[in-house]
Amino acid sequence: MPSALLLPVLTCAAVLLLSGVAKLRAPESVDEAFTSLEVPKAVDTASVRRLVPWVEVALGAWLLLATGTALVVVAVLTLLLFLAYLVLVSRAVRRDEPVDCGCFGALGDSRVTRVTVWRNAALVLSAALAVVAGLRDVGLIGAVVDGDALPWVAMAALSAAVAVLVAYRSPGSAAEADGGLRLDAEGNYVRQPTPRAAVLTQDGELRLVAPETRTSAHLLVFLSPGCGACERIGPHLEQWEKDLSPVTVRAVVAAQPTAVDLYPWLAGRSWYDPFSITRAAFGVRGAAVVLLGTDGMLAGGPVEGEQDIFDFVAQLGEHLRGATEVSDAR
Repeated sequence: MPSALLLPVLTCAAVLLLSGVAKLRAPESVDEAFTSLEVPKAVDTASVRRLVPWVEVALGAWLLLATGTALVVVAVLTLLLFLAYLVLVSRAVRRDEPVDCGCFGALGDSRVTRVTVWRNAALVLSAALAVVAGLRDVGLIGAVVDGDALPWVAMAALSAAVAVLVAYRSPGSAAEADGGLRLDAEGNYVRQPTPRAAVLTQDGELRLVAPETRTSAHLLVFLSPGCGACERIGPHLEQWEKDLSPVTVRAVVAAQPTAVDLYPWLAGRSWYDPFSITRAAFGVRGAAVVLLGTDGMLAGGPVEGEQDIFDFVAQLGEHLRGATEVSDAR
């Protein structure tokens, strides 16, 4: 039945509208996505970043209103956009460190996985079918005028869009929803012994992590050269040292000590983990933080994900300031 071609048209429209609105409500997600997905510099400009959500909203609305040649044009534009997204996530999923795409702003699961690739491939197929719909002059306006089987098609399309946003979550997403924290059945943080792991100093000296924490609590910040989130987090280390005193802030970098030549903000505050052995011991992959107590136990984390990291550090700073105020009052 020709009206069945409305399904991919409405699915593409719903996804674009939801994605565009979500990005407009969380514009920082677009900046994070462009960096994390390593968008080519030729199109990675401030104006393009700001335009992306509006382009998605415009394409979504146009798909709903267009007919005939206009529908073919907007469907082709949608197909090209979805193809570009597919290329970006296909590249990202092959990297060693996890990547967050911010595909739907603050909605859904932003971690790029194979599920993300398949989801985007399905959207490319939907856009291709929308082109076919335009060529056959099958549009929403015409279906409404003709009294076609619009209700079930619309519901199916909206259901598909919702499934794209929330149902297809990557394996382990439920575990990541709590920020990677180890919690018991009642939701309380469970302290674990500091893993037995070693790091290299700037001078190439091998040191065990646990003994280093006996005199002061340590906030370990796991970073990887080339990771977009890591390169945004790194410049904050100096300020965190000031804000979190007396906690010692140490970057644990998945690279050789020579990485300091590329990233001056690592100087004097970094350990190195060139073979990611320490990273594996703490069970983290991308950018992450973990707080180590002076008693040889984890005091917080590990926490992964850029925004969760900033939130964790902010909460730790508030806790330390509160403890200082109580001490001064005494």
